[in-house]
Amino acid sequence: MSDGLAIPVPSQAPPRAKAAQNVFWLVAERTVKAVGGVGMGVLIARHLGPDQYGRYGAAIGLSTLAKDAVMLGFDRMIRRDIAARPEKAGKILGTSIALSLALAFAVALGLTALAGQMVDDAETRRLTLIVLWMALPQAFFSCEIWFESSGQTRPLVWTRNAVWTTALICRLILIFANAGVLAFAVMALVEWIATYAAVFLLLRQLHGRELSYSFDPAQLAAWFREGWPFVLMVIMASSADRTMVLVVHNFAATDAEAGYLNAALRITEVWWAISTIVAAVLLPRIVAMQQSDPSRYARAAQSYANASLLVGIGAALAVSATAPFVIPWLFGAAYTPSARVLVILFWAGPVVYPAVARSQFFVSRGQAILDLPTVACTAAIQITLAANLVPRYGAIGAAVSIASAQWLGFYGMTLLLPRLRHASRAQFIAFSALRAPVETFRNLSSFVGGMVRRS
Repeated sequence: MSDGLAIPVPSQAPPRAKAAQNVFWLVAERTVKAVGGVGMGVLIARHLGPDQYGRYGAAIGLSTLAKDAVMLGFDRMIRRDIAARPEKAGKILGTSIALSLALAFAVALGLTALAGQMVDDAETRRLTLIVLWMALPQAFFSCEIWFESSGQTRPLVWTRNAVWTTALICRLILIFANAGVLAFAVMALVEWIATYAAVFLLLRQLHGRELSYSFDPAQLAAWFREGWPFVLMVIMASSADRTMVLVVHNFAATDAEAGYLNAALRITEVWWAISTIVAAVLLPRIVAMQQSDPSRYARAAQSYANASLLVGIGAALAVSATAPFVIPWLFGAAYTPSARVLVILFWAGPVVYPAVARSQFFVSRGQAILDLPTVACTAAIQITLAANLVPRYGAIGAAVSIASAQWLGFYGMTLLLPRLRHASRAQFIAFSALRAPVETFRNLSSFVGGMVRRS
């Protein structure tokens, strides 16, 4: 492999991009969208009712599966490569877009052909055939990654939120116009197309002269040589996660069960996504200290692992106490069963946060393959449990399947494999930090403060 396509080694020099600013803008965007998205989800759920909202969630789940298949898990490597070789960003972007466009057409057409077999009623099938084409604009996701990797998150966030706000207003109009579920599916597709068109045009406007897009077969081959574990993990994990609402829609006693699960997932997925955003910004900085300051690296890595577990447990406890009151108040009495579903799903958080952190460490070190056994085990357990629990218990069975699979897949597989046990010492030591939560957060705050001063 040539030097230009070798796994990039993180720079030991302080990063030019200000990590604190990146975290602020990305987390601020996620917070705004969490509040607005959950609020709009509540209005749509109330407007459609559990049955129709379940159908809508089943279709959106398949569209998300299609979007994940377009990325194939290469987004983490693209993010790393752009940050490590900014002078070759045009070639990296061009290669990514060309690959993703080909995959988008193949995946959308393939799932369209399979929709008749995967979806058991005509209305949900129509919804699915519309939203599956959300995979096509997803092909330009690497343009977003360029802004994030180069530390220019502010214009990206403003652009994405301009489209998102417009779409939010349009959805309000649809609700007041008493529109059917089909209109909301069309709106989802239009919003996705407008978002990526705006981001691509922003990149061309601000940096079009700096970037010369081209397709590089050698770069593509390098991604596949290193990233084939990502491909398998995306196929397994996405298939298990993204089709869960559809599984409940097809196999539960009533269609309303899918609506209960969909409502709870809308809140849960926002919470889980925050772990990915923070990890993508902070963990590369921690890994960069591994050679220059090993002792500080060890302290920072352990502090991050401690906080990941503690934050997940704290959120799960808070939701357990409030969900029985908040869910009926937000979604209405018809969605009362979603409260128990939400509580169960949030207890997967204490695993999701440490798992995301460990996965990002593996990616930064070029050891992504170490995550493969965990993902395979988690997907297998989730599918097996769902097949047995969903027909009996509906949305509750699906939530138990998801949470149990996360715990058993991550910690169970880690205990079984010596190499994973060694690589996961920080995650296991983190349990002892639960006895001193204040000290845990103080240590993490000290690390973040030091990182900001060095940026």
